Amino acid sequence: MMMSPWETLERSLAADLRIFSAYKVQRKHPKTGAVGDFTLLDSAEWVNILPLTADNKVVMVRQYRHGTDAITLELPGGLVERGENPLHAGMRECREETGYAALEDATLLGVNEPNPAFMNNRCHSFLWRNCSLQHGQTLDEFEDIEVVLLPMDEIPARILAGEIQHSLVLTAFFFYFLREQYVKN
Repeated sequence: MMMSPWETLERSLAADLRIFSAYKVQRKHPKTGAVGDFTLLDSAEWVNILPLTADNKVVMVRQYRHGTDAITLELPGGLVERGENPLHAGMRECREETGYAALEDATLLGVNEPNPAFMNNRCHSFLWRNCSLQHGQTLDEFEDIEVVLLPMDEIPARILAGEIQHSLVLTAFFFYFLREQYVKN
């Protein structure tokens, strides 16, 4: 039997939470006809970027995260602004958070759905080769970011040791290592 999308019967805004809009959605099961209420988080697309220097060091950021009340080690990234190309958003985030950039554009590593159970957005992961320090950071008033350069060959051990735990960052590294292993340029 073929899968079918569920019919949306009602959709109403429950809360505007700045980076998310929460919706109450009533949907009808396509096979049983059962009707249920679901919560959907609507968000802009997300982006992260894996900046690599010419000597194969990953430009990472260490910052405090409110959700886990912890300091994390991550890749630069953030929200894609309305009307902005995800590629340009990734390069912008890298410049703002680290001051690093390259002459050539970044390339797409892959796209993932952070949590399709209740979120409708995607996260675009990019690789930016030959990055170098171009200028100082341009942080907003609520950012406090330390730039950390790590040799790429140390990344797997740091992931396995639990030093890098952000799922979207892990996904970007997953895409990177898959491409290095299986995709021949």
